[in-house]
Amino acid sequence: MELIVYGQFQNGLSQLGKLQQDRFLTLDNCNIHSETGLVEPNLAMESESTTPNEACFRAIVPTGDVYWFSKTTGKTWKRTTAGAYSLVNTNANGAHRGAQYFNGYLFYWTATKLGHFNLSATWTDTFATFTNGNARGSTEHANSLLINDGRYCARVDSSNVFSANEFVVPAQFNLTDCVSLGDDVLFGSYVSTSVAYCKAFLWDSVSTSWTYEDEVYEIGINLILKLDNLYLAQCGTSGAFYYWTGSRFAYFGKIRGITTALGEQMADVFNRRTVYANGTKIYSIHKEDNSLNFAFCGEYTCTGTIASIIVQGQELLASVGTGVDKRGTSYATATIECPELEINQSDQPKTGVVVRYDTYGEGVGIQVSVNGGAYSPKTEVVDSQRKTVSYNGGDTYGATIQAKVTLTPSGASVPKIKAITIQ
Repeated sequence: MELIVYGQFQNGLSQLGKLQQDRFLTLDNCNIHSETGLVEPNLAMESESTTPNEACFRAIVPTGDVYWFSKTTGKTWKRTTAGAYSLVNTNANGAHRGAQYFNGYLFYWTATKLGHFNLSATWTDTFATFTNGNARGSTEHANSLLINDGRYCARVDSSNVFSANEFVVPAQFNLTDCVSLGDDVLFGSYVSTSVAYCKAFLWDSVSTSWTYEDEVYEIGINLILKLDNLYLAQCGTSGAFYYWTGSRFAYFGKIRGITTALGEQMADVFNRRTVYANGTKIYSIHKEDNSLNFAFCGEYTCTGTIASIIVQGQELLASVGTGVDKRGTSYATATIECPELEINQSDQPKTGVVVRYDTYGEGVGIQVSVNGGAYSPKTEVVDSQRKTVSYNGGDTYGATIQAKVTLTPSGASVPKIKAITIQ
């Protein structure tokens, strides 16, 4: 009887659906990178503070303090490196659209007004006015702060002088996110939620027009993120990612089963891993070694819908609307869902699922689905000599079988597994 072994956890999440046999349908709260070939639970995201109790943008300053800017009101909160929170300003211009430290000041903006804080005591809510009423993403480039505003890009130069319309694209496009890329700046855009194409523009930050443009057939370039020596754009409504080749975007991959939309500040780099937030989940896009391929993996689950994420030293923080979550010191329960396996009818019956573990087999749980039905929990049996977890009795006959494994930690005891075998 043929044994089917699923053990290449470093390959990450499936991009092609439940029948893709070399990747996994679900990886939730999983660490697949620390030890190649093993999977284990990650540390859990936990609530750190119930303030700010509004969905927020974020910015970090050189002291390591993080400022949270409400997306719905003018409130701004400060988080110190010690984890203490306080309300520090209420912007008279209302809800924020973004924030970034630059040149000794913390700049923050609404759709129409740019303000700054001198990191001492003075908050100036109206430092400048955007002329197009649609301020969004920003980047620091060539000793300037660039802020997108509708079809235009505004600039704050090294003398903190504001210029409203430094760069302009055709009228149907609205600039979303942007990133400094060597001597150039790469811009994303959208037209509307009813138009299934958008464009990227590459600008040298000096000329009156762009150097390259590229059409992307998705509803908007939602954000641009750094991945090792690549730049990715998360585009459209279904979790697709594209990478910048130097003159155009090419398809990179996708996270299946998620809904995506415009949203700057939903990505960062944490412990060398690019992390991307969607819904309540934080995914990594990473490879631990150059000999491996990049993989998507669900690493963390927050307590609410994520509005922004940021890395502060060794802390991973997320605004979740009702407060701020941080990566804690206790481990989460991890879930691994294997591909659906078509059973050779001459190879019946399958006797079950066996999990090979490395540590703490007692924390391994097994569920099985036959013919696409509901998962059935099993009564596990741990064999400490063979380091396997299995269950008594075979499964019912069927055309397909699928396994789901949970890894439940107990204090310092953390289950790690090597392979899931269907036999």
